[in-house]
Amino acid sequence: MTHSESEFFVIEYSPNDEGIPHFMDKKWVPELPDYDLFTAPPSPDDFADGYTVKVKSYKLDGDYFPNDNLISSDMLMLLSELNVKCISIPTAVGLYKSKAPSKRYYLFYILSYLSIMDESESIFTISTDIETGELNTPEAKGLDKIYYEKIDKFKVKSDIKEHLFFCREISKPVCSSTFKSRYESLKLSGVKFKKIDGNYKYDAWSGW
Repeated sequence: MTHSESEFFVIEYSPNDEGIPHFMDKKWVPELPDYDLFTAPPSPDDFADGYTVKVKSYKLDGDYFPNDNLISSDMLMLLSELNVKCISIPTAVGLYKSKAPSKRYYLFYILSYLSIMDESESIFTISTDIETGELNTPEAKGLDKIYYEKIDKFKVKSDIKEHLFFCREISKPVCSSTFKSRYESLKLSGVKFKKIDGNYKYDAWSGW
């Protein structure tokens, strides 16, 4: 694996106020199953064979909506090409005035939840219980994972092979440089990429 192939990027939503809205007011039919995004992926058995979603917008043309669990058929082809483990279910999208978008869309969930941080070479602060002062870890509190308050140096493990997954440490989707390159070469839209390097820092309270 070359140096560039071992680079990873945090995926962030990148709206444009047109076909990639800042907020997507929508209604799913049937309703989507409940699950805890931060602990584990949903079970494929909990879903219907197809869905309809009514979106309060005049236009929808992005390829990856990570906050809304929607991807385009072009994005789905990329996921298939890179053998990304995921749920993808055909979805009929309805816009204002009974219009439909030009692209075909799918309900989408990432199935790979990975812990990718090399703790021995990283600098971090584990969050604590406000009332008891106990560390928010499986050992101290029986939690499903370690909850980090800050990561000041994030060193990725050398054995990560997957191209798109949910990173347990920061509770966000992360991708490989291969995924990023293919996404950009296909001119897909909807997200931007933040490299996990010496300048990357994570703060659980950032944005609150």
